[in-house]
Amino acid sequence: MDETGHRTATPRPVRRRRLLEDSPRFADSFGLLLLLLIAGYFAVAVTGDGEAGRVLSTLLFAAVTWLALRAAQVRRRVLRLAEALIPLLALVAVVLMLAGSDDLGVLAHKLLTILLVVVAPAAIVKRLVDHPVISLDTFYGAVCVYLLIAMFFATVYGLIAVVSGEQFFAQLDTAARDTPVVDYLYFSFVTITTTGYGDLTAAAGVGRMAAALEAIFGQLYLITVVALVVQNLGQRSRLGRRMEEELRRGDGIEGERLRGTGEGRCPEGPAGGAPAPEESAAD
Repeated sequence: MDETGHRTATPRPVRRRRLLEDSPRFADSFGLLLLLLIAGYFAVAVTGDGEAGRVLSTLLFAAVTWLALRAAQVRRRVLRLAEALIPLLALVAVVLMLAGSDDLGVLAHKLLTILLVVVAPAAIVKRLVDHPVISLDTFYGAVCVYLLIAMFFATVYGLIAVVSGEQFFAQLDTAARDTPVVDYLYFSFVTITTTGYGDLTAAAGVGRMAAALEAIFGQLYLITVVALVVQNLGQRSRLGRRMEEELRRGDGIEGERLRGTGEGRCPEGPAGGAPAPEESAAD
């Protein structure tokens, strides 16, 4: 506030600098998150469902979940809780797997996976909606959500097999719990992109309905969300335009106040030039 008690407007460069200082580390790092998601998928495909593969996938899922919440700039309270819970779940899962307690280790791994495929996409979508300018980070974030949706449906397929106790795929004759995770991921990505190779198909009606829902949702997401992001790349979002209008209105009100109070003006003399000299005490 100034000497008269009025609130002075913070200069725009100062506001921008404060926003940058308040932004957490890895904020809007959706490009890095996308690379980590792709690397994680190929790492799981190469290592398989062995002990090394499960440990590696657990560590990668923990890193992806943490980075997703950081990039989405969730509330500090939520972030602190996640930063305490994610390493704990990953550590418990890895220790139990290495100790031979596969069932408990898989349970901790599943909890971490659910946290990744449910909480992370919701947080990213909320952050993308709050973007004032549609940029490449917005596009990368939309693609990350697309991949996480596919991972979510892969988790759903695995849960359907575990609950039913039957093999999910019609082409496989192994037990449901022995189906590799990469098969669920492969089937989910083939389904969401509507590629449909036909080498793996859902055997039961519930699995078929889930696959059909994923195909429909994936196409709607591509033709709406991703298409709109690409079309409006570089333009201000509705939130950005509203923020700019409010800043402009606030600067205008502050300018009117300064002109009304006469602040910032140089005192003028009788002829509008230099200030009039002060009269001496003798005069």
